[in-house]
Amino acid sequence: MDQERDQDLIFSVDGISYTARKQPELSWLQPYGKVFYVFDQQTSGNLCFGVDGPYGKLFIKYAGARTARYTGRPEVAVETLKKAMPLYQHAHPALTRLRGHGPTAEGYAAIFAWEDMAALRPFPPDGRVLQQVQGLPWQKSLKMLDGVFDLHAQLAEAGYIAVDFWDGNVLIDFSRCRAVVCDIDLYRKKPAVNDRGRMPGSSRFLSPEEYTLGAPLDESTTVFAMGALAFEFYGENHYRSRRDWVGPPALYDVARRATQEKREKRYPSLRAFLQEWRGTVGLTPLGDEGIY
Repeated sequence: MDQERDQDLIFSVDGISYTARKQPELSWLQPYGKVFYVFDQQTSGNLCFGVDGPYGKLFIKYAGARTARYTGRPEVAVETLKKAMPLYQHAHPALTRLRGHGPTAEGYAAIFAWEDMAALRPFPPDGRVLQQVQGLPWQKSLKMLDGVFDLHAQLAEAGYIAVDFWDGNVLIDFSRCRAVVCDIDLYRKKPAVNDRGRMPGSSRFLSPEEYTLGAPLDESTTVFAMGALAFEFYGENHYRSRRDWVGPPALYDVARRATQEKREKRYPSLRAFLQEWRGTVGLTPLGDEGIY
């Protein structure tokens, strides 16, 4: 099946228009309430919905539709979403909350709590959220970053490597000074290897091994991604020069080591990176409530 030859069509659900290559069967959505938003431009093969109803506001991710920007087979998207469900069982304040998951007539759905938050890099990107983050006092933006770093340290200890992590997966709650990671579907269990040549994700976050077919992906690969996020928050995530760094000056060296091209020059683990990051500016670890 060659989806690229199919024509994009416009459909609607609860009066909300969306684009797909074929109308999906969505009657299973009705018990959850009324759709108020559709996310139809994902390249992952997922069609996503904001729904408000008897269970409160939910974010529902559905695989099985022939979406506009996905050129793969729907059944592959279904298997990818299914396999990701154990990842979301990890309880952490910086991880979106899974409420349930299961098969539908034509695919598979994962149900999450709706987060009234702004994407660090929305689609299409406009830079306003990032500018607002960079305008915060350091202690507030550091708290946001620390949650994301701490989450990935926990996932690393459970044996997972970050794949397709970028700032589009990070939601920002300015009222509570917290960040939440909303998409970890492609994270892989160790041992992992680059089986694609160019791994999925933004080039701003990809380590050299994520461009090299057959290269091992390990914990230092995730360290690179976290360092890249630090440069998104406080610098320029391309050249990564000290001149463009606007965060606490001592943290530049920590972020730069994390993003070294040669993995042996990076921190060997997320915990080592996080310990150095926190120790440099005197942060205390996140508590059970996700606050300092």
